Amino acid sequence: MGFSFGAFDPPYWHGIVIVNRGKLYGFRFAIIKKGKVANGYDTFFLVHRPGPISPEGSYAEISFDPSLPFGLGRKTPILPKKEKPIITLIYGKYGRGMVGSVRIPTGIKLKLIFYSPWEMGQEIKWDGRRFSSREGFYFRPMESIKITGKGTGEISLRRFYFYAGFEKFTKSSSWIDEYLRKRREELLQNRPRAVGEWEGLLSSVQDNLLWMRLLQPEKGRVYLPAGRRWIFPSPEGKPDLWTIFEWDGFFNADEASIFDCALAKQEVNAVLETIYPWGNLPNWRSARNGCRDHSQPPVGSFLTLRVYLRCGDRKWLAGAYTLLKKWLYFWIRDQGKHKKRDGNGNGLLEWGSDTPLVSPHQPPWEVKADGRQRAAWESGQDDLPNFDGVPFCEKTHTLKMDCVDLSSLHALDLWSMAEIAKILGKNSEAEQFLSMYKNMRERINSLLWDGDFYRDRFWDGRFSSHRASSNFYPLLAGVAVGEMALKLLKHLKNPKEFWGKFVIPTISRDDPAFPDQQYWRGTIWPPTNYLVYQGLRRAGFYREASSLAVKGAMLFLNSWKKFGLCRENYSSITGEGGGQRYQSWGPLFALALLEDFIDISPWEGFRVSNLAARGESRFLQIPLLGKRYNLLVSGNGLELYQGKDMVLSFEGRGVLTHLRWDGDFLAGKAFVFSEKLVIRSGKGKKVLRGKGSPGEFLIERRGK
Repeated sequence: MGFSFGAFDPPYWHGIVIVNRGKLYGFRFAIIKKGKVANGYDTFFLVHRPGPISPEGSYAEISFDPSLPFGLGRKTPILPKKEKPIITLIYGKYGRGMVGSVRIPTGIKLKLIFYSPWEMGQEIKWDGRRFSSREGFYFRPMESIKITGKGTGEISLRRFYFYAGFEKFTKSSSWIDEYLRKRREELLQNRPRAVGEWEGLLSSVQDNLLWMRLLQPEKGRVYLPAGRRWIFPSPEGKPDLWTIFEWDGFFNADEASIFDCALAKQEVNAVLETIYPWGNLPNWRSARNGCRDHSQPPVGSFLTLRVYLRCGDRKWLAGAYTLLKKWLYFWIRDQGKHKKRDGNGNGLLEWGSDTPLVSPHQPPWEVKADGRQRAAWESGQDDLPNFDGVPFCEKTHTLKMDCVDLSSLHALDLWSMAEIAKILGKNSEAEQFLSMYKNMRERINSLLWDGDFYRDRFWDGRFSSHRASSNFYPLLAGVAVGEMALKLLKHLKNPKEFWGKFVIPTISRDDPAFPDQQYWRGTIWPPTNYLVYQGLRRAGFYREASSLAVKGAMLFLNSWKKFGLCRENYSSITGEGGGQRYQSWGPLFALALLEDFIDISPWEGFRVSNLAARGESRFLQIPLLGKRYNLLVSGNGLELYQGKDMVLSFEGRGVLTHLRWDGDFLAGKAFVFSEKLVIRSGKGKKVLRGKGSPGEFLIERRGK
């Protein structure tokens, strides 16, 4: 990594790490109020709002609320955001350096602290005019401050300006103000954004995700963690350099691909590089430690495929494919009498934990975990009621229960790998994966379908009594079709089971564990909602998919706009946020709604829809395959532009899929949800009737 900077050190949202030619320089602004100091993760709970931020570093803004009590951690009250005196830190790139300012309310002081990030940074000293290092880095305060040590200073000003970098800087404070104002305007004008009914939908994805970025310091690479507080301890007990979670990371890449393809691809690479030699892409791995015995849900190939469809780059996809294939065979490697995660040899899969591989250096909360708990961790749904009381087989290192979710996600993995293999021209491998996919699909439908619903099945033949949101994954995998899919939809829409004002709970509303509303026991989670949403679309249940996307986006945006938080999960009863305050996959709710309006999908190609529209909205500067699209939608129609050029418009309500066009024609498939759908492109027009029925169309754009 050459020159870059950002809030790359986990505890310090109020700080900046500068990276230059492999060397690190760190400084932060601790908050002083009536003699009390908030520093490190103390400030995490004082964040007022993670503000606008650009991928390339031209502008970043974050604010803190010093009126909140210090030192309470998780007990710090969550209050609606109101106009109040706040600390606002703003900065942006300038040459081989950065300029910044801090607004400081009355009664508050800041302590400027230079430090060595990860104990790998360079020494900084005060030389009478500025802070500097022997390597040429310097920090110039634009106003006088009180120096309290060789690497510290106290700021009592209401506005503080600074430059940090490696070039001579002679500009004024007023110049910094104007420079940052222009960078802010450029960011807000040029980034993907929603205007109208869904104002803030897209900025919430970008701002939340980019403020999560951390650094793998020994690699010199930025990555997206599960959250800034999800950094596990090293074997020595100190916070490790970094921690990557598998399915969190893949979801983060999917989110990032709507505004920064380079970051999305880099995130996929960072996750895949955590793989162990025996093929386990672990639940989590850090610089010095990791989860050797169990993996996490196999969603990687599906989400990597989605990133490719948005961003392109076959060379990158080919590199990812090699490691994804190694991981796929991890689940089904021959163990002698059975395959690795098929302990009873019936072709279905169970979650597991390879007990002999459990790391001798475990986080404190993992030390006394048994095999059943570790298998539940592999599922990603740590305490889901489906796993309550399920025996663990010490011989096979698996649960004694065939699992709908894992078997379905493995089927999805096989299907996605076949698609990737076809893109890469590996046709024989694609055929092999498709054959394996068909076999898994047949096993799921033969053994896990009880005539009305897909259920986990104990090895003795009994079906589990629990019904989870992840039991709908057969829709996503293309396993549930026809009557089976319709019966699943009936259960999903039943308000006594899964549907309601706040959806989708992780366990059915009539399950004895639903009232727990704790972690995976009845709450609503972004990843399960997102996967079920994708499954509804794959099954052609477009109206229900749109309804789910709207409900999820409203749930997420209510917390984001009212409290400035990106929550880990939500109550299915009250809609209130729970778990971590800032979780990187939280914006999946917003991503699903954007994708309902415009997307490139593995099974639909380029698609647009207005089913989720109630009022009017504009979705601007949406990047897909190197081009920018603008979409205008309402309940009565839609207009799609590539840049300033109109691609198509339609009147009515509908979904258009498999879109392709050039100067002469527009073609695709239409699903009509009004009395008629009038599609126009160039001088051509097509009228489609037959509510709810699909029809292919071809329009000559030049007309006669």
